[in-house]
Amino acid sequence: MRLAVVVVLGILWIAGSSVMSLNSGQVLQVDCPEPRGCFGLLEKALATAPAGSVIRVGPGVFYEQPLVIDKSLSLQGAGADRTKIRMVEPGAAIAIRSVEALEVMIASLAIVVPFLWNVGRDPSVGVEWVQQSDKTQTIVMKDSEILSFQGVLINSRKGSFTIQQSRLESVAESISIKTQGEIAVAVEDSSLKGPLTTPWIPDLSWLGILVSSAISFITDDSPGRVYIALKNNQIHFWHIGFSAFSLGHKGWSRADALLIGNTITFNKGPGVLLGGDTIAELKENIISDNDDYGVTLFLPPCASISSGEITAFRGRMYGKDNVITNNKRGDLCPPDYPWPSGFRK
Repeated sequence: MRLAVVVVLGILWIAGSSVMSLNSGQVLQVDCPEPRGCFGLLEKALATAPAGSVIRVGPGVFYEQPLVIDKSLSLQGAGADRTKIRMVEPGAAIAIRSVEALEVMIASLAIVVPFLWNVGRDPSVGVEWVQQSDKTQTIVMKDSEILSFQGVLINSRKGSFTIQQSRLESVAESISIKTQGEIAVAVEDSSLKGPLTTPWIPDLSWLGILVSSAISFITDDSPGRVYIALKNNQIHFWHIGFSAFSLGHKGWSRADALLIGNTITFNKGPGVLLGGDTIAELKENIISDNDDYGVTLFLPPCASISSGEITAFRGRMYGKDNVITNNKRGDLCPPDYPWPSGFRK
């Protein structure tokens, strides 16, 4: 089946997930009257709010320990420039963890996690979605910002995560995906900015910790499938713009990636890097001015691989009308791969 059909099904699933049905709970108002910030208010609100509630967070700076959302609710700020959640301890700023079906909306706020906590320890994360049950969970984040070592960490079995009109700046991945089930991830009209020229992040490449990608999907032999849809995003200043490696044997794990209308530029490595059983369709993207190739498949001569290595690209490529130009090592690798007709405009 062509990827266009497969991914459309994933997009319909994603689009439906962004319509939240939190209409049965109460509305809680959380305000921070202190000009220097408030401590622990959101933790108390999340603990006391019944399922289905809307927590409206007023302007201010909210200093918090790692927060946990374990039920359906909506957390709505007054705008990313007015409502800021700042972590006072390492960990996930917001961890969504439940074995039950749930719907969560995070909107109109900024999440700030100091990245220097991460030297020599597990990374601190803006939003973490960890779910090991088979009950569907739906997460939506819109009109928000995340500044952290790692932006969004997804390790779930069933459901969807949608990001809309948001800005993510991080040292490691903006979005890291792993699944042992079937999930859909959509990112629309957002900015994913890496560490290479971000003023508040020093150059730590000498530590070897900046082999990073705006969005990455890497999985192992566990069964899993992810639908990734990226539309109209700005992806800049990473080592790799977008990468997907489905490393499972016998087709157990797979990524279906649809990239439409994205601008992927000024990355130190490839703009797009694909390996394993990944199936990708690229349409109307601008992929230019990257220091490596524009689009790279994990095949010789682009990469040194041994016979039968599961990282080798075994998937399929579709697409057309992409502007792929001015990449330093070349625009497409391998140059003799049977790229689709009209793939490069």
